[in-house]
Amino acid sequence: MWRYIRARVLGAIPILLGMSLIVFLFLYLIPGDTARLVAGPSADRATVESIRTEMGLDAPWYTQYLRFFSRAIRGDLGTSFQSRKPVVQEIGVVLKRTLQLTVVVQLLSFFIGGTLGILSALWRKSVLDKVVMAFSVLGLSLPQFWSALLFQMFFCARLGLLPPSGYQMGWDIYIVLPALTLTWPSAGLMARITRVAVVDVVGQDYVRTARAKGINPLKIAVKHIARNALIPMVTLVGTDISRMIGGMIMIEVIFTWPGMGKYVYDALIAKDFPAFQASTLVIAALIIGINILVDITYGLIDPRISYE
Repeated sequence: MWRYIRARVLGAIPILLGMSLIVFLFLYLIPGDTARLVAGPSADRATVESIRTEMGLDAPWYTQYLRFFSRAIRGDLGTSFQSRKPVVQEIGVVLKRTLQLTVVVQLLSFFIGGTLGILSALWRKSVLDKVVMAFSVLGLSLPQFWSALLFQMFFCARLGLLPPSGYQMGWDIYIVLPALTLTWPSAGLMARITRVAVVDVVGQDYVRTARAKGINPLKIAVKHIARNALIPMVTLVGTDISRMIGGMIMIEVIFTWPGMGKYVYDALIAKDFPAFQASTLVIAALIIGINILVDITYGLIDPRISYE
């Protein structure tokens, strides 16, 4: 297993290098003058040129990239153009808030979607099965920004039960609406994948044998069916976490959730090179790490899986 992990980690290095270069070139080619944005619209030309020199923006693009790369391998991701604070410190704060939301959503999606998927598979072609599939399709079909606006209108404007946006401590009432918006499609997809996996497991010989022996149906469902359907569920959790971390910008902006997604959005709007580059690399590293962790989890769930 350690050989497999080492190979995966080494294989991730060129991916991160390539992504860092692509992101840098993307920012470099975006129209706009970063020095002018930092100085303000009323600053004179001398002030703008002084800021440009101070930030190193007067150097060629490859020189700027090599400076960023040499600092990054030493753990220095630069200083934000907007706040003048080290990017590492800011990412540590915003990443914690994004992970708070991610953990809540994944726990809800796993248990709600997994439970609905198992029930739907055990009672196929019933009313419950049709309701669960309708819930799943609707959650996957509606754009998330539209769901977010609908939830804000219903729970905030109409009922007045929840705040429309904001952040206090993370584990409070402000997390309900963004978590609900993200959980609906994730739980729907989990229900569909779980249903397919359980239907496949139900038809296996060992399940029929257990039923023939008169074993309690609940025990069969928990010990034999649910356990053997975990691998596709774990796979979906890993890919869904990667999708959420990489694509949470829209939800965090709508609900003013000061996490990694909103941090990336603000950095892109302000052409904050260090903040955008560093946060993008951190997101890429997280996604790679999650995928490796999911692959390792396979072996813990099913000892028959080999990493050779």
